[in-house]
Amino acid sequence: MSVFIGAVSVASAYYWWTVDWWRPLTVTGTRVGIEDFLMGFASGGIMAVIYEEIFKKRYLKRKTQRHRPGATTLLLLLAFATSFLIWGIKLTSFEASSIAMMLTSALMFVYRRDLLLNGLLSGVLMVCVSLFFYYAILFFDPRWVDATYQFASLSGIRITHVPIEEFIFWFLAGFLFGPFYEYWQGERLSAKN
Repeated sequence: MSVFIGAVSVASAYYWWTVDWWRPLTVTGTRVGIEDFLMGFASGGIMAVIYEEIFKKRYLKRKTQRHRPGATTLLLLLAFATSFLIWGIKLTSFEASSIAMMLTSALMFVYRRDLLLNGLLSGVLMVCVSLFFYYAILFFDPRWVDATYQFASLSGIRITHVPIEEFIFWFLAGFLFGPFYEYWQGERLSAKN
């Protein structure tokens, strides 16, 4: 999940998020940098295991039956829906990605209702994790938010100096990708003994 989300972060940052959401500085001075991969790599790994680790869950033996639609179909739905909403409907990248993540999550949970609690708690936990990182950055550079975000296309609402869109994004990302591995592999979780 880390490698996958890392790669997706680079592509989505280039095509969507740096257009109208944010423009962080990169080591290379380019629109997208190694930082995008590293942030995606770290957050992908955290999203994939945070629920299991905090709530002491373990994987049960894999089921033989795969779910339909498959993981690839869900990922294509996410990509196509986001793209269509941005380029076809002309929504902002935040609006488009939020709607696409909700739609994809809803479809996943229709087939795997047992993963809903995992998704909800993974979303909440990702908001908490993101708060730590935002505060760490703001401690070293209190002007970072103003220098990074493109407020012309955001709501302007901030929670503890951070745009509310960030917290919504991290909740939805955790909601979708927290239980995604279990969906993809047909795994179930149970309490650790």
